[in-house]
Amino acid sequence: MEHLKKYINEIKDFPKEGIVFKDINPIYKEPMIWNELMIPLQKLISNIKPDYIAGIESRGFISASALAFKLDVGFIPIRKPNKLPGNVVGVNYKLEYGEDRLEIQQNSIEKNSKIIIIDDLLATGGTASAAGDLIREAGGNLIGYAFLVELTELQGRKRLDTNLLVESLIKY
Repeated sequence: MEHLKKYINEIKDFPKEGIVFKDINPIYKEPMIWNELMIPLQKLISNIKPDYIAGIESRGFISASALAFKLDVGFIPIRKPNKLPGNVVGVNYKLEYGEDRLEIQQNSIEKNSKIIIIDDLLATGGTASAAGDLIREAGGNLIGYAFLVELTELQGRKRLDTNLLVESLIKY
């Protein structure tokens, strides 16, 4: 997967000064490259057989929904606040550059359903950890996380449950 790094742009000082944003959008423009990146995730999900794939807004939606569609698995959008109709379950959490909140619709998850969370990037682990807390609070059985990119020096993996599957494809 190292060779795919040439398709990832680095944007300095985004979303705030001192952060180097990993922009994976160029991968999505190249179907063969995107397919190469998705195949390991497709195999992983086929092997663990979740009931649902949860994607974190917004970039996590892209891969999570594509995989859910391809593998005939339900998709659960994990959204920022005030984006979902009806009753929601939510968690507040701290980011490296502020605070945020994640929500899902209250009736999204059947109790004890096996769920894997997919996102584009694992950095400090704050968002992924909060998403995991949200899935559990809503009654789901969180079985793991998968990321397209991991920034290993930020040690986000340490904030995630070590008893669960944690997979990342491209490591920096």
